[in-house]
Amino acid sequence: MPHAISLPLDLMSDSALGGPADAGIRMEVRVPDDYETLMASARGQSEVLGIQRLLTLARRGTMLRVVWQPAIAKKAISSSSIFPLLGVLLLLQGAEHWVRQADGRESALAIDSARKAIFRHRLAKDLFSDSEFVVSADSLGESLPPDLYDTRSRKLRSRDDFETLVIDALSAQKQRSYSDAIAFASANALGVIVAELFENTEIHAKLDLSGKPLKPNSLRGVVLKRVSVELPSLKGSPKGSPTRKVDCFEVSVFDSGIGYYPSYMRQELGPQVSLTDEWKVLHNCLVRHYHPEMADRRAGHRAMGLYEVLRAIQSLKGRIEIR
Repeated sequence: MPHAISLPLDLMSDSALGGPADAGIRMEVRVPDDYETLMASARGQSEVLGIQRLLTLARRGTMLRVVWQPAIAKKAISSSSIFPLLGVLLLLQGAEHWVRQADGRESALAIDSARKAIFRHRLAKDLFSDSEFVVSADSLGESLPPDLYDTRSRKLRSRDDFETLVIDALSAQKQRSYSDAIAFASANALGVIVAELFENTEIHAKLDLSGKPLKPNSLRGVVLKRVSVELPSLKGSPKGSPTRKVDCFEVSVFDSGIGYYPSYMRQELGPQVSLTDEWKVLHNCLVRHYHPEMADRRAGHRAMGLYEVLRAIQSLKGRIEIR
């Protein structure tokens, strides 16, 4: 019996992946019919963290056998671009996909149509779902989604294009709590964040330490998601006032690259590397020369990209969380 995890919560919780996750280990990934309900209940937990953990399993060489219940399999195949975690799961090379009926019978799940739909997907201006994603599947030869790349020059779109993308996405929030004024005021800073973070994947998340293309399962993507966040009561409210729910717009960037420490230090992140040294490298990426003893060994790196991201987050009165 292989080690088993159930989506989405087993990947998104802090206790995720407590079992084996090494090359050659077989793991059964179960996708239940109540997946959407479970995802909605996972307030405060990160879907993109789940995606990163799934990519880590695949990149380590864990052999994945995905077992779908019938209803969620049908939804995921027909509308894979609105289920970011499940969409990434469908793109993983080497994974087996099966549908398990209530009586235990299994049949192979055909995923080619879902993959093609993911690559054709364009981010919607009138987002009808609470989430969607667009992906660069480098190791599958699908590296240039038109939302993120100019199809003629084959280069990343301009900062203005990313700002327009954010404005279009925020406009879908108007029927909730977002006004046009807030959307446009936020668009410049959010455009900086998305453009810089995705450009970071273009520069640092496509190659291994030897400079060769990462494969298999080299993926980079952007997730747009509406979330409801529970916040403390307003300042000045009577003691014991209930918390309040606020509609928010979440923008996430993910990749299957080697990570900040190996990219910066040009060496593997092994067990001998201390968390303190990882932290120093991260600070050097965010704020130049914070820890000058950690020399930057990358050639031709850009010094200001992540610093701009940090400033943009500050201008939005946002926060950044590092795991």
